[in-house]
Amino acid sequence: MSLKCVICGKEEYSLLRANHKELGIIKLCVECWSGEQSKNKLLPLEGGCGCCR
Repeated sequence: MSLKCVICGKEEYSLLRANHKELGIIKLCVECWSGEQSKNKLLPLEGGCGCCR
């Protein structure tokens, strides 16, 4: 079962968990995670990075 990226809607088997400034805790594909991080829209997750979750 694949999940969808909250930003682009692309179906992926492995998404990254992120704390988005506007959307809260969401799952993103690698491309959207990079884009949102470069726009400074991601906040640190409690207990570590989103890739380990």
